[in-house]
Amino acid sequence: MIRRWSAFLAAAIAALALGTATVPAQAAAARDDSNTEAVYFVKGYSKGSPPGANCKTYWKPATTAFTQWGWQGKLHTVGFYTRDRGCSVTIARRGTDASLRTLGRALAKDIYRRYTSKGKSVDIVGHSMGGLIVRAALTGVQQKLPGWPTKLYVEDVVTLGTPHDGLSTLAGIGCSLAYGTRQCQDMRHESSFLDWAAQSPQGTQGTDWTLIGAADDDVVDDSALRMSASHSVWYPGSNGWSHGALTDITAGTYAMNYRNWPTPPLETQNGAAPIRAAMHALYWEKNW
Repeated sequence: MIRRWSAFLAAAIAALALGTATVPAQAAAARDDSNTEAVYFVKGYSKGSPPGANCKTYWKPATTAFTQWGWQGKLHTVGFYTRDRGCSVTIARRGTDASLRTLGRALAKDIYRRYTSKGKSVDIVGHSMGGLIVRAALTGVQQKLPGWPTKLYVEDVVTLGTPHDGLSTLAGIGCSLAYGTRQCQDMRHESSFLDWAAQSPQGTQGTDWTLIGAADDDVVDDSALRMSASHSVWYPGSNGWSHGALTDITAGTYAMNYRNWPTPPLETQNGAAPIRAAMHALYWEKNW
């Protein structure tokens, strides 16, 4: 059942817990508000045997909008399934049996190789399960686990419709019954993966998290906001959006509730579209 914004506020965690930073051999650039960071776009779950999606199609509205709005950093679309195609970065060629920890570790290694090892930081946008892969990548680094890079420079993360507290009841049952995959298991409420994944896990230089969700999203509902974060955006209206629509809406104004912790939430009838809000969140660390 879709719960109201007030229910989320009652359950949300108000504090952002920073992980312990280590002193890197090659220091990253200082955090700043800029549009020059590379951005990783990490997609969600795919059905099929073998599974796969076209990254160009999946992220075309977002990458086109970012380019039109003047984003200067390189835009990477991330593939990890056997039949993924049109992806500019491939971190794995696996099926839905691959755990989210495994994919998170692979993502962390790719970011380290391309950017962190060169003293550069990145931003990330994750949709649906993709946000959990990002969370896994940073959790492993924060916990200093074997197999993960010893450091990772990720300035900002935005998640769109990510089930931080598990899929909605019906979606979770449907995923498990219809597919029964490891990734479905990882996305179930109170799964061992979600118990392990840190709240707003931090990169070495600190990571600013923004969570975006919509009342229309009956796959995830307000689980999209059920993680500690500095910023949250909720679209409470009936816009007729499907779960996948959060990656497609780049224009227009909408009823929006948003919050920059620890200030009180604000409401507006002229809120930005989800992808526009995501770009704002990657650009500004503080109020936006």
